[in-house]
Amino acid sequence: MSDKDAQEIDQLMDDDPWVEDDDDDPNVFKVRGPLDVAQGSMLTTQELHRLIHEGQIDLNPDYQRDVVWPESKQIRLIDSLFRNFYIPPIVFAIRPDEDGEMVRICVDGKQRLTSIQKFFDGQVPHKDPVTGRSWYYTSPENLRSSRLEVPEYWKKVFASKTIICAEYTNLTATMEREIFQRVQLGMALTAAEKLQAISSPWGQWISQLQTKWVVPDTGLASVLDWDIRRGRDFQNFASMIYICDNLPTTYTTPTPQKLENWIANDRAPPASFKDSIEEVLTEMWYIASTPSLSFCFKKPKERVAPVEFVFIGVLLFLMRHATHEERAKKIFDMRKYIREHFRDVRNNSKVVKALWEFLDRNLTDSSGPSKSNTGGPKTRNASGSKRRKQQESSDGEDSDDHTYRQPRGTQKARRGRR
Repeated sequence: MSDKDAQEIDQLMDDDPWVEDDDDDPNVFKVRGPLDVAQGSMLTTQELHRLIHEGQIDLNPDYQRDVVWPESKQIRLIDSLFRNFYIPPIVFAIRPDEDGEMVRICVDGKQRLTSIQKFFDGQVPHKDPVTGRSWYYTSPENLRSSRLEVPEYWKKVFASKTIICAEYTNLTATMEREIFQRVQLGMALTAAEKLQAISSPWGQWISQLQTKWVVPDTGLASVLDWDIRRGRDFQNFASMIYICDNLPTTYTTPTPQKLENWIANDRAPPASFKDSIEEVLTEMWYIASTPSLSFCFKKPKERVAPVEFVFIGVLLFLMRHATHEERAKKIFDMRKYIREHFRDVRNNSKVVKALWEFLDRNLTDSSGPSKSNTGGPKTRNASGSKRRKQQESSDGEDSDDHTYRQPRGTQKARRGRR
């Protein structure tokens, strides 16, 4: 072997990441996956307010919560700023937007920034703790005679107050979400908000569905009376999709722990399954927005419980070959059935079991399609699926899962489609 060949081999060995790798050695101290150090900056309240209105601060990344501070807590923050009490730093992730402009993504501090914005915009006051009088930073013309306005000197004082900001760069989406989860030291995240903060192919897809089907003024929130606060719409979507993804196994209760494990997996949602869920949501919106069909969402009670929303989605997934009228009638029957059996319709094991029993009895001879022709999730062997579930649930959590009984009758042809 020539000296040149030996040198090339040595270089290859030096570049080989597996040579003398001590990553798995428990006796070697390692700090794994450190972030770049956050850069500290000081921004005035006026600068923060301007950046929010100019779109250079994004208060609403998809993992963020809604505005959950009541007005009383927002007022206390304004008082703390005026009186020089300590305000925890705002945490930003700086990254380019769709146009290449650098934007500060609010990872932590949305409630504080929203309070500052609302004070500047005259939506919340500074309340004097002694007199109880409310003073506003600004007032519209029609209210200037009826409410007090902060004197000009004190406006300048407030506008010059500074807040510490920690700014991260070069963060991945997963890192961003992990920071968000770790810094929630105030109001605890709900189970729904924790789900929403998970970065995965399933989580991103469900967030896209939420943006498309709930957020717009013409979305499901405009035609259904249901609770979408603090990530509940995301949780409802996730629960419905989780059940559909697990078919033909039935009698599954979508607990927070099951949903968390399922959403966190790296398996990308199959394109055909995504199409089927889009079809379910399209049908739900169509029925709810069509006067001749929407009776099923107004009776027996107009308010749709979260567990009802989930199983309406499952019902529509199983009845994709039925007419609009058949599906609307079956939604009404299911809601009537569950409310006749339970005064308090909640997402618990008893209500979920009763809803599964309704589907078993009412869809056995209905138009529920078999999994092999729907383009849905992977087809499973029924007995194998059941055995697998029983093995996986030695703690009894999933012991009530069953395999869905496919319709005995011939499937109906798709009718009444748009």
